[in-house]
Amino acid sequence: MAHLNILLITCSIGLTIVAAWMPDVRPDLQTKQDKVLAHFIGNSTDYFKILDHNDESVLVGAKDVIYNVSLHGLREIGRLEWHSTDADRELCALKGKPERDCHNYLRVFARRPNGEVLLCGTNSYKPRCRHYTPVEMSSEEAAPAGHAYALRYEVSRDVEAQGLCPYSPAHNSTYAFADGQLYSATVADFSGGDPLIYRENLRTEQYDLKQLNQPDFVGAIEKNGFVLFFFRELSMEFMNFGKAVYSRVARVCKNDKGGPYNHGKSWTTFLKARLNCSVPGDFPFYFDEIQAISPVVESGSKSLVYAVFTTSVNAIPGSAVCAFDVDDILAAFEGDFKSQKDSQSHWLPVEREQVPKPRPGQCVEDSRTVSSIAVNFIKTHPLMENAVPAVHGRPLLTKVNLHHRLTAIAVDPQIRSLNGAYYDVIYSGTDDGKVTKFINMLTTHPNSTVDRLKTVVISEMQVLPLGTPVRDLVISSKKNSLVVVSDGSLVNVPLHHCTLIVDCLGCLSLQDPICAWDLQTHECKNLATSQHKFGTKTYLQSLNTTKKAAASLCPHIPSAETVSFVTMAPPPTEEQKLLYSNVAAAAGNQPSLEQLPSGGDDFGLNKITLTSMDPDDIMPNLNDPQKSTASVDEIRHASGSSYLLITFSIFGIFMLGSCVGVICVKANSHMRDSQMDESHRNHFGKPIQFKHQNTGKDINLLMGSNPYATTQKTPNLDLEKDRSHECKNSTEHLEKELPCKTSTLMKVKRTYI
Repeated sequence: MAHLNILLITCSIGLTIVAAWMPDVRPDLQTKQDKVLAHFIGNSTDYFKILDHNDESVLVGAKDVIYNVSLHGLREIGRLEWHSTDADRELCALKGKPERDCHNYLRVFARRPNGEVLLCGTNSYKPRCRHYTPVEMSSEEAAPAGHAYALRYEVSRDVEAQGLCPYSPAHNSTYAFADGQLYSATVADFSGGDPLIYRENLRTEQYDLKQLNQPDFVGAIEKNGFVLFFFRELSMEFMNFGKAVYSRVARVCKNDKGGPYNHGKSWTTFLKARLNCSVPGDFPFYFDEIQAISPVVESGSKSLVYAVFTTSVNAIPGSAVCAFDVDDILAAFEGDFKSQKDSQSHWLPVEREQVPKPRPGQCVEDSRTVSSIAVNFIKTHPLMENAVPAVHGRPLLTKVNLHHRLTAIAVDPQIRSLNGAYYDVIYSGTDDGKVTKFINMLTTHPNSTVDRLKTVVISEMQVLPLGTPVRDLVISSKKNSLVVVSDGSLVNVPLHHCTLIVDCLGCLSLQDPICAWDLQTHECKNLATSQHKFGTKTYLQSLNTTKKAAASLCPHIPSAETVSFVTMAPPPTEEQKLLYSNVAAAAGNQPSLEQLPSGGDDFGLNKITLTSMDPDDIMPNLNDPQKSTASVDEIRHASGSSYLLITFSIFGIFMLGSCVGVICVKANSHMRDSQMDESHRNHFGKPIQFKHQNTGKDINLLMGSNPYATTQKTPNLDLEKDRSHECKNSTEHLEKELPCKTSTLMKVKRTYI
């Protein structure tokens, strides 16, 4: 009894652990290597950076050259070279920099209204910018149709770029080009100790830790008359408690012209606020370090910015994706200011009576008319009290993985599903070469009026070689391609994998809003490219449902308790061979040992499959908002040691029950030994052999309980079959003591099997 209590306690502890800490969301489609459509290879020291792109080509900044690469096959269709002079390279080497850094890495690209192109590079740690003027080309040199970037340019101006371009190719800098002016966020000195946000003659205060404290800039956007900069920095408000990095968003007005008198080179509208990407609760868990942002995504009535966050490098490896509404960002700058009375005080909101009037930091027609008091107030109080909340109040995706962190993000906005709903399909890259594709759904529970956020991970693909970080992602919906950028290569992979799925259940289990099963052609099709009408019954799609519900929609697929035969007429392609086995595993289509072919591999076609139970039925108490749609086998593998412990605990309980039943039956038989024949006293020690009335062969009553003791090749597991014809050959006493369907021995037999 004590052992039983220990097993029960261990089992309950294991369930508590699983309920408290869910594993990462697992995708339905997962392969070791995705289908690569094309490569563009450079050197690992090229520090590739996407400078501009459209549906036809991309501009890639690299070492001493800017490439114009077509999205069709990733072919180079043009280049512009710009090398550092010998004198600049020698000076770079004298300053102690390695040879690989003493080149011109092109980091900034912008198109001016007059048709000129602005291009800036590191120039061997001596940044410079050039203005290029387009030159008419002859008919023989004309650019290919559809490639607007394939033009010839000549230099019209060559100027210094201090404050516009970084010194090092590895420095985290960003920029935005708005209304013909370049807004840059970088460093202004060789050592990188003077960070700034710069436009023309305006900049943030030099060496002022309240404005910028060792920032890493990740992106910039222009919206509603403002330019917003996203970065992470050391937190000044946390300095009295230790050292922490916070994520920020800063804003300046585009019509800011500087302050009056000696404030003519200072921003009068620079403000910053914290970005809150955290798991909510009594003690929120923050993902504090922003790594990348997407461009502004028009999602319905909202303008959203999607961003990747991580924990610090010496903490538990965790990553998250959060979305922020631009209106919420701008609203945070209308709240209270935050300040510190002295170096030993806490940071507290500034009382409204102490804020000068008119309110500092506002966009005015001529900022040079603003009072010096207002400009000084902004310099000393740039931080806002309120943090910018994430959309839905929580991350859209969280990952806790020892092997990788998220590094890049791209969004395919407003993909229309079969029922007419729209979804933002999000792609996130990792520092070990993977790309995760997911969507978010809002679910309403009957007993609650609050909508819950559900994350559906569609796929996770190994795109780059293992250990190669993903630096950027570029989406081309027109070409159905996703360009994955590393330091020295471009890789083109399919944006969607609909055509690689070969069965109905696999197609519906993906829960990709652009994939649907065609009932007429029996194919998984891309709704964006196929000719269809929304609302028709010729296509099937199952979003925000369980696998059991998806299986019930598919024709010729029975319920979860029955065995189904899946037979596909067309032969599998190479891509289907690569991916089908993973989709089948996620859908529960894993053959038993007896069903595996003796030779060859049919890749999951023409085989007997068993539909898996739904995770919601197996684990009903795990109400996690990001519950995966993966199969039970994936959840078991993700649970690790906790699941193994529970399995051994349950097996021990069954064994204990079997032993108790055996002891009870043995005691009962011992009491009636005077009534039974002598040959039946040790029937628990030696199986009783009966003669089958039709074949005369021996039948083992405990068939299947001990596979090593039985002599039959095929075990008979039909426990509910009528055994009356077998009982006729048994002795009269045994027939009284061991009824064929309700005996204690039969109960032991069922339990032991």
